[in-house]
Amino acid sequence: MVSALLASDRLRPTRRKSSAKLAAIRPASPIRTLAPVQKTSPRKPAATKAPPPLPGVPSATDIEYIHSVEFEQPSAAAKILAPAPVADRLAEVIVPPADTPPYLARLYSVPLLTKEQEFHLFRQMNYLKFRAQRLLSQPRVTAAMQRRAADALAAAHRLRNDIVEANLRLVVSIAKTLTDAANPLEDLISEGNVPLMRAVEIFDFTRGLRFSTYATWAVRHRLYRCAPRNRRYARQFVAGTETPFATVPDARPLDAAPADRGPLRSTITRWLDQLPDRERQIVEARFGLGNDSQPAKFREIAADLGISTERARQLLLRAVDKLRDTSRATGVEMADLVAAT
Repeated sequence: MVSALLASDRLRPTRRKSSAKLAAIRPASPIRTLAPVQKTSPRKPAATKAPPPLPGVPSATDIEYIHSVEFEQPSAAAKILAPAPVADRLAEVIVPPADTPPYLARLYSVPLLTKEQEFHLFRQMNYLKFRAQRLLSQPRVTAAMQRRAADALAAAHRLRNDIVEANLRLVVSIAKTLTDAANPLEDLISEGNVPLMRAVEIFDFTRGLRFSTYATWAVRHRLYRCAPRNRRYARQFVAGTETPFATVPDARPLDAAPADRGPLRSTITRWLDQLPDRERQIVEARFGLGNDSQPAKFREIAADLGISTERARQLLLRAVDKLRDTSRATGVEMADLVAAT
């Protein structure tokens, strides 16, 4: 019986221990924490420093040109940079008059441009500017690219001068119609050359029009505004023998006795001594304050000093302003000085 009980104990199933007890029996395993993975970006190569700009080379944004779709074509350079077409017939040789100034006589030796030559020069000039602008607008501009751009801009500038020289007769023909005592021909030509050069820069050759049509409007617009202004200026400031003191009213009483003119003349001489030599010569010649009592014309004064008539007017105005400032500072009346002269 005892053996039967022992056998039954062996056959009895064993109970599994609870997980809490097993956890108490087993040793605790250490907790491993993984470090965060750091993402490393590839190292960028050191940027090379761009070369300094060459002197005289503008930036890409400062280059102004008239764009054409033809400039974008791959074979545009071979076609556009080709020599200018030759005129079908020889230009007529015009002999200038004998009394023509050397500057104007030289214009008659420059032949006028045909329509084909004019279009070719304008297209070539703007294409060279287009190439220079493309070179200077690259992300990294090398010194070699700057030299190529400078060469292109220099060639474009020479073409511009050729176009201007071929159209100077247009300025002369318009200026001759406005010449008078207040507007010498040389001054009007100098004034008309400014809009002519600007018109060459902005003329849209792609429209198929002649440049003379646009240039005539630009030059006339400038001269028609300049000539009346010079006439008003002549009437207001330099008409006849008007002195710089004529606009100052004479506040003396009518029965005042004439003062001694000796001190006043010395005052004028002292004031003129404070002016630069060239300004003093202009004031004395224009108002007859020197040995010659006859006032000289601006053209005569400019010829003696080797300057333009417009420059002589500018120097006279500057000298008159200085004399008026001296008058206010010293308290001497302008009317007394006028009487002394």
